[in-house]
Amino acid sequence: MKKILPYLHPFLFALYPIFELRNFNIAYVDSAALARPILLSLLGAALIWIILRLLTKEWQKSGIVTTLIVIVFFSYGHVFLEIQSTFGGMIRHRYLLLIFGMLFALAVWFIFWRMKSAQTLVNFLTAAGALLTIFSVARSVQHDVAVYQSGREVRAAMESYRKASQPNVGERPDVYVILLDAHTSAYALEKYFNYDESAFTKKLEGLGFYVAQCAQSNYPATKLSVTSTFYADYHREDTLFPLYSSLVVETLRSQGYRIVTFENRSQGHFSFGEDARLSRNQLLAGKVDLTGGLSEFEFQLLETSLARLVFDIPTLIPGFDLAQQKETEFYEHYQQTYFILDELKRLPDEVESPKLVFAHFLVPHPPFIFTPEGKFHWNENEADGYVSNVEFIDAQITGVVEEIIARSKIPPVILIMGDHGPSGVPSKDQPALRMSILNAYYVSAAAKKDLYPAITPVNSFRVIFNHYFGTEYPLLEDFAYHAGRFSEFTLENAVKNECAPSSK
Repeated sequence: MKKILPYLHPFLFALYPIFELRNFNIAYVDSAALARPILLSLLGAALIWIILRLLTKEWQKSGIVTTLIVIVFFSYGHVFLEIQSTFGGMIRHRYLLLIFGMLFALAVWFIFWRMKSAQTLVNFLTAAGALLTIFSVARSVQHDVAVYQSGREVRAAMESYRKASQPNVGERPDVYVILLDAHTSAYALEKYFNYDESAFTKKLEGLGFYVAQCAQSNYPATKLSVTSTFYADYHREDTLFPLYSSLVVETLRSQGYRIVTFENRSQGHFSFGEDARLSRNQLLAGKVDLTGGLSEFEFQLLETSLARLVFDIPTLIPGFDLAQQKETEFYEHYQQTYFILDELKRLPDEVESPKLVFAHFLVPHPPFIFTPEGKFHWNENEADGYVSNVEFIDAQITGVVEEIIARSKIPPVILIMGDHGPSGVPSKDQPALRMSILNAYYVSAAAKKDLYPAITPVNSFRVIFNHYFGTEYPLLEDFAYHAGRFSEFTLENAVKNECAPSSK
């Protein structure tokens, strides 16, 4: 073991930045999102070390330089952003690169031409890397364990509160939650985008949906919004519990439901403990995608490293076209979207009932790549692109739910919802629009009587469970908190609902 320890420091420093960035965003990054960055970082460090060893014939000194390269790579973006934040962008890449390059060259010169023995520095780097990495990994694991334990406590508390009746028959309606990420309401589309969505609303109503005309989200971010929807409650602790321990999942599990989800571009967002996760790509252990496009966490990791040069200076690498790279990634998202649309139509027949199906579409959320007819076109005009994405997904979803309803032996429960309003449209960025969402319900006639135009997602499953499982959950007051931190979920940050439902 003593012989191995001195050769670990490049790999320890390759792991530390990944876990530390995850810790900084820990409520939003599932542990599965770390698999590919960890694998690539370790392989990259190993490759650099082998190349330097072949060039220098020195294992120890080439290992030290490898560690320096890893440190420079992962620290550059952080330093750049910190300088930019502090001084308002007063430094350019050329100057910061010059500083980093000079310091790195000086260090390499000292290591190979001045340092007689490398052992002391190797020991220091190994000890420092071990301490940093162990503490960072421990914080990450501690969070995951705490969330799991908290989830058990939440489940125990819910068990005493839940009054779901045990059915005399085994049949229950399938439940579909179709999340159209960043889909705002028809009211907001007309007010802010001058787009008439009434045809979509009428189509849904013709199929038997109740469309809440003035619905708002409870929170402006996906994970906050979806978690509160499945827990049927507001966030009251500084922890985002996993969805597998939520009120909705636990209640349906107790009634014999299976959980089905889909792969999408935002890997690592949710942990359902699903029975099946349908994917275009082969997932490692059913959860980790090693072949799809970059996840949000991976983008952030690159943007805080030396790789941000490629984002800021597209001509840096000859022949490298960032736009083309993004378009390739976006086309994978395009295919994933059609995959989910097609699979949803088949689920009533192909997956045994009863089941909870969660289909998260990253549409009309950016990238704006869908024409109304469903063709691939990257629209760089954000407002036009957003509306185009809306037109596309509206036309597709009506056909999907019509198929689900027709193929279901028992009338299903279908919830079509936005998690928040438009994203990636700076010209339209304002709290009232951000909080306005699509919210449509396919439920029984009795359940429809408890729905109302301004209902928010936190009450969705309270209504559904009261009518389908005999519970007696009281409806909560509807609040739309335009805030991202737990300490900011206050009345001062609640957005007033100014929508007035039209008479019918």
